[in-house]
Amino acid sequence: NLGSIEKEYSATKERLEKEIREIKAGYETKLEQLAKENEDKWAKDMKTFTDEIAHLRAQLATHKDQLASSLKDKEDV
Repeated sequence: NLGSIEKEYSATKERLEKEIREIKAGYETKLEQLAKENEDKWAKDMKTFTDEIAHLRAQLATHKDQLASSLKDKEDV
C-alpha cells in the first residue's frame, strides 16, 4: 500500500513538474513576443519622431530664409 502511494506521488509529481515547465515555456514565449512587439513599436515611433523633427527643421529653415528675404526687401526699399 505504501509502495502504491509512493508510486502515485512520483507520477503526480512528474506530471505537475511537466505542466509547470510547459506553462513557464508558454509564458516565456509570450513575454518574448510582447518584448518584440514593444521594440517594433518603439522603433516605429522613433522613426516617426525623427521624421517629424527633420520636417520641422526644414520648415524652420524655410521660414528663416523667407524672413531674411523679407527683411532684405524692406531694407532695399
